[in-house]
Amino acid sequence: MAQQKMKRGQQVLDSDYAEFSAIDPFNPQNHVEGQINFSRGKSYGSLKIKKINRELVNQPQIFGTPKIAYPFGLGHNYRFPSAERIYRFRKYDGTNIFMYRYRSNGMEYITFKVRLFPFLRGRYVTMWQHILRKYPRITELFKLNTDITGFSFELYGSDNPHTIQYEDVKLDIVLLFGLRGMQGQIVLNTELEAGDIPKAEQLGTVEKDYVWHYEQEQQDLDRQLEFIGLNESQAPMFRGEEGSIWYVKIKGTHEIRPYKCKPHRIEQVHWTQGLMQLSATVIWATILKAFENWENPELDEIIAILNEDYPIHQITISMGQIKQMFNTAKNAADTEKKIWELMVIQGFDGNTDTATVFHKIANQFDQDKRFIYKSIKNVQKMMKIEKQ
Repeated sequence: MAQQKMKRGQQVLDSDYAEFSAIDPFNPQNHVEGQINFSRGKSYGSLKIKKINRELVNQPQIFGTPKIAYPFGLGHNYRFPSAERIYRFRKYDGTNIFMYRYRSNGMEYITFKVRLFPFLRGRYVTMWQHILRKYPRITELFKLNTDITGFSFELYGSDNPHTIQYEDVKLDIVLLFGLRGMQGQIVLNTELEAGDIPKAEQLGTVEKDYVWHYEQEQQDLDRQLEFIGLNESQAPMFRGEEGSIWYVKIKGTHEIRPYKCKPHRIEQVHWTQGLMQLSATVIWATILKAFENWENPELDEIIAILNEDYPIHQITISMGQIKQMFNTAKNAADTEKKIWELMVIQGFDGNTDTATVFHKIANQFDQDKRFIYKSIKNVQKMMKIEKQ
């Protein structure tokens, strides 16, 4: 399905790579061209930078956050590798951001990417600029850890909503892990110097009876999980923990290999089988991923991401709900973009009284007025983040 992964001027090269051409928003003097990898596993989202400002460059392959699997297949047959030890860390429900470096004309540049695009775009640039103001020394992680080639973070909180509702965190990050070496080997955050950067919480270790411990953890997570309702796209929202990541240290090679552990109530909706329709949670998570990687995603890109994990016949029978949820999300994104533009024209900002904004611009929309009012509040939230 790589033919559907990168569209609108981004040429597909083969089953694993597609071309990209983009300006680095954190180093806007640089126009970067190259290839991005869509294969599953540790090469997922890795970059081969070929040109910077139209000049050929020779850069090593840049690995990013790998695609993280479950430790079982669709038949729920466990496939844990033989391990020296398993390290359990809390899983945070947000957007993965990867910090990496590249060089041009003897200069080193530090930037940030989402999984399937070499940089950040849209609202994620705004949110990450807020994080850089909050943690201005984040790029010094490279100086503190000289053998690390990149750092993986999760950007989470109520201002970046996904499936888990964070009521006590508006917008923050945690350092998940680093990568080392030419093959992007994972380095646990407990082995990294991080200064004032918060780290994902380590929950414990497992040295035997992997399956028993895994299923016990799922049961514990289920007990903590509370369903709180459906969002505007009819996707379920929860209060509690999304799960954990199990970092398996492979016996003999010492390689670290990550696996997801989620509550049954969330995991089950990610693993519907046979001819059953995809769940709303699966579809919504995929739509969010598409909006993280493309500013204006298309239905083909939603289908391509789904097809990484689910058979095409299952996607086909779910197409009605996929289209409905995607259209709802796209309408919300388009409406908020227009609201932002109108507010700038009117000289309004995030601190302007919402009712004042509403009465000035609401007549330019034909959607439900309650939806417009809520959309204005969402835009004002992002404007405040931009100024913080």
